[in-house]
Amino acid sequence: MANVGIRLLSMKHVFFLGRLSLNLNVRTYVSALFVSGKRASESFAILSPYLDFDERFSDMDKLKNELKLRALDVDAESVKNSWDLYKSVISNRDALEQKRIDTASQIKGLNTSNAESVDNEEITRLKTVGKVLREDLKVVREILWELEDSVIPKILKLPNVLHKDTPAFDPVILYSYGNLNPGENSSCSSSHIDIGRRLGLLEYSSPMNYYLHNEAALFELAVLRLAADEFVHDNTMRVTGLDFARSIIVEATGLDHESPEDSFILQDNEEVEKHSVNRMHLIGGASLPSFLAMHTKQLINPKYFPLRYFASGRQYVPFNSRLREAGMFTVCQSSVAEVFAMVKDSKSSEYAEEFERILDSAKLLYNSLCNHYRIVVRPARDLRPWESLRVSFELWSPYSNDYIEVGHLSLCGEYLSKRLLISCQTHYGRTFPSIISGTILSVPRLLGCLLEESPEEFVVPDKVREYMPA
Repeated sequence: MANVGIRLLSMKHVFFLGRLSLNLNVRTYVSALFVSGKRASESFAILSPYLDFDERFSDMDKLKNELKLRALDVDAESVKNSWDLYKSVISNRDALEQKRIDTASQIKGLNTSNAESVDNEEITRLKTVGKVLREDLKVVREILWELEDSVIPKILKLPNVLHKDTPAFDPVILYSYGNLNPGENSSCSSSHIDIGRRLGLLEYSSPMNYYLHNEAALFELAVLRLAADEFVHDNTMRVTGLDFARSIIVEATGLDHESPEDSFILQDNEEVEKHSVNRMHLIGGASLPSFLAMHTKQLINPKYFPLRYFASGRQYVPFNSRLREAGMFTVCQSSVAEVFAMVKDSKSSEYAEEFERILDSAKLLYNSLCNHYRIVVRPARDLRPWESLRVSFELWSPYSNDYIEVGHLSLCGEYLSKRLLISCQTHYGRTFPSIISGTILSVPRLLGCLLEESPEEFVVPDKVREYMPA
């Protein structure tokens, strides 16, 4: 942690700020979401996130427990102390700035008074005070910039607050449809990759390289059409999102925008300088960052809530080297159905009602796709940084002898809207809407489970076949 000492001494009407020590650790990570004053001349600040961590740090026991449940190695006390120091320096800066303004006003008042009553000695003294204050402000500004570079990125890496219904350790089964056949419950000798090759449906080389053939390719298109028909109703807007997003959007979700394991970073892009902080990332048009880019730094009229979107298309996620390769379950490019909704207030009943509405639509979709699936509330350790609660739609994989997440839906609260200044104006001032988002269906994962369920013949669900060419 940065070791910064600040001394503020009051001598009559003059404030002196002296730097006792400044020994900041060398760091390599540079935030794209928050551009410090030190880097303002080098990087254009698209926005400045809404920083309100006082409430988060007000209950340290809760914060420490949530970080522990998420299995994150974060020194909460150190982060809080850094935040407190940052705020104290801001307070000192504001006090000095106000004193400088008051001093300038006094000088102006004396200069505009009658010549007989002008106190030249007082004017000289005030000018000396003003000069000292400007020098002190310069010192404080440099210290504040150093703190911004070292403190704010650490604080922005804190994950979302956990929802009260998020399990501490073990997943909770929320809903189960159909029964697991005895034959499916036993392990399968052939993986979906072997089955797909044998049936002429799949060509797989690696998580980065695979092809669908014949009915599998038609299935991919048809199941996404079915999902669209199920979700695009009741004022839900179907959109085509952007395949690319800036680093600021990626970092806003809590991911490391510099890590190749968190997102695909474009290396040779003529629109972005090689060493720019705010680079381009390949994310896919049906993804959370794509939806967030639509509303970043936007003031929304409250009468338009709830906002509901649906997108089907590509989603790109790098292969996690810490995981075991598992065929179609771990591919980097997926055709998916993605939903995104915003409500005005997370404390209102509308937030839970909107979540249930999307969940019910997802149930209807999966009822027409599977003989058996279950909906599970994931424990804290399985959540991504932006999630406060996550429910998974899981199908059984006989070869893996385990359930596989085929889709999910998440509560995100105000975590994302505060970071990207997605706000709405009310009679009480500016507020931040709460977000519900999720990949409802991943076609590669669904296809893998269906192939293992019927290894001798690819059985296309009847409802999906209705959307396939005759």
